[in-house]
Amino acid sequence: MRKLTLAAGAALLVGTALGRPALAQSSGDQAPVISWQSPDDGAKLAGQAVHIKARVAFDGGVKSWAVEALAPDGAGYPGYGTICEKAEGGSPAAVNIDCVWDTTAYPNDGGPAQNRAYVVRVTAQGGARSGMFSNGQAPAPRHEDRGVTVSNPVSAPRDVHLSFVDSTRQATVQWQANPEPDIASYVIQERVGDGSWKNVGQAGGKVTTFTRSLSAPGTYRYQVAALRSAGSGTDTIQSAWSGPGAEPKQIVVAEPKRPEATTSTTQPSSADPGGDPAPPADPGDPTKPAPPPPVFSAGATGDPGTPADASSGDLSRNGASISAIQPGAPGSVKSGGGTVGGPVGPPAAKPDKPAKEEESEGPDTGFSPALPYKQTDANADKEDGEAVGRVLVGLPEAIGADDTRRLLVPMAAGLLLFVFAMHALYAARRAAPEAPLETE
Repeated sequence: MRKLTLAAGAALLVGTALGRPALAQSSGDQAPVISWQSPDDGAKLAGQAVHIKARVAFDGGVKSWAVEALAPDGAGYPGYGTICEKAEGGSPAAVNIDCVWDTTAYPNDGGPAQNRAYVVRVTAQGGARSGMFSNGQAPAPRHEDRGVTVSNPVSAPRDVHLSFVDSTRQATVQWQANPEPDIASYVIQERVGDGSWKNVGQAGGKVTTFTRSLSAPGTYRYQVAALRSAGSGTDTIQSAWSGPGAEPKQIVVAEPKRPEATTSTTQPSSADPGGDPAPPADPGDPTKPAPPPPVFSAGATGDPGTPADASSGDLSRNGASISAIQPGAPGSVKSGGGTVGGPVGPPAAKPDKPAKEEESEGPDTGFSPALPYKQTDANADKEDGEAVGRVLVGLPEAIGADDTRRLLVPMAAGLLLFVFAMHALYAARRAAPEAPLETE
């Protein structure tokens, strides 16, 4: 027993002198080796079949190995965990590892994986030969790491719908949220008519609705794309564009209707601000007012033979009352002992002469159509054997009665003769030479 202790101490001293630890392998052992084949350090990976390849060799044989995809220390997102592992029977001296890694989803139904940076680790455990180590224990496992970035593409938005509210002229684009957990945003494009597609909005990664007001007329189309993190920094990956799959696939905004011309019919009972009633509508054309009915001297608007109401003393025109000018009232004209402007009864037809129809000469303006005076008809020039005379310009026919004509025509003629006589006398006096004064 003491001899063994002395032998062990001697071996320890020899090992220390040779620079070897006390639990070192025998002179025939080799250190474990892990040789990477793929992927390269810092590579970007994507897809469901990424191959992790390496070669592991131990002098005492390979007992087991494993491949893991881990999140870096302190990361706020999960890793994939163990991807592949195997225990080798018979402890072969070397093992070639080929592990298939689905980078799109976390194992064990963990859902879609995020595009992030990960650490790929290959770990190998070597076997131990009997008497190989002084303490009889197997060597510690060996591992090698490589940093990679997972950068999978993003799927196009699904179930895109388009709607339009005509009263507010707002178009709304809706879509279903993408399954990827690292969607950065959604981009919305618009196309008007045959023009090019233009970005008109960008929604957050959790937003699935976009509303836009349309004012100008035209045909509007929309499409949506998703932006996903590329795995490092602020870089993003854009999906394909998706448009509405069901009607309406586009929105047509028509030009506003032009205002239609409106017609108004004036009621007979309505009156303008001045108090005069408006004429009724023409039965032939509702847009044109009918001409007002004639106002007769008796005050009625229908039959000339119907006298006005003597108690009221008013003339009626289209339902409105007009006060007649009373004799001696302001605005009345007295001429020849008669008052012009008062109620005048219609002339009674003589039994021996039939009533004569008056010829229509257009609207009655109250003035003679011929200048400076109007020569009446030859048959109408005399009535009851008396000359009617001529009608002065500007004298209304309704006022110019026989007595008025007999009075005004001579007065006008006399006034003209007086003016000419005075002018001639004045001219003669200026032309006569002054007679010289006689001196004694």
